Amino acid sequence: MAYSFVWRAVCGAIGGLGIVVGLIFLPLDLLIPFVLLTIVVGLTAAVGHTSTEDQQDGRTSRQTGVLAALPFLALLAFAGLSFALGPVALLLTLAMVATSPPVVHWYGDSPSWPQPEELDESAATTAQLCRQWHDSFEDLHQATTPAARLRIVATRQRCLDELERRDPNGLNAWLTSTATPNGDPTRYLKTNQSKTPPPDS
Repeated sequence: MAYSFVWRAVCGAIGGLGIVVGLIFLPLDLLIPFVLLTIVVGLTAAVGHTSTEDQQDGRTSRQTGVLAALPFLALLAFAGLSFALGPVALLLTLAMVATSPPVVHWYGDSPSWPQPEELDESAATTAQLCRQWHDSFEDLHQATTPAARLRIVATRQRCLDELERRDPNGLNAWLTSTATPNGDPTRYLKTNQSKTPPPDS
């Protein structure tokens, strides 16, 4: 949510600057038809705001008009930026598209996007399982998509299940002590357990 807000604010500022530059410096024979077309499309969409789909989305007629005119405003902004920045405007536009929330979301959910190597819980040592549990807490906070968070939560659950299978009493002792989501249960487990386990940090 915060990322989307910041991205929209930055793009809005850059786009607004491009529109201002375009309105001031573009030739009138190009600018006037373009502005008139933008106004006509926006007003037409606003007046024709009667579809059930738009009403269900909670859009007002003004919002519908702005959305309809948005591609033309984007072209005007790009023309203004191109006038001011030259070829850099294209690179700036590509950067804004590449960092847009939908594209970033696609990056996180795409099967081709590199994923961290998963641990084979059944073949891992107890120390590796405990390390996976501890490290995955930070990974969970850094995950950017629901799909990524779901994968990490499933991994953490498998770690707990495997630790419970190996040493249910030790795991239960840790869970009923001062266990935390990023704690280390190693000291409570059978191969590392002392007579009086220290409190979890």
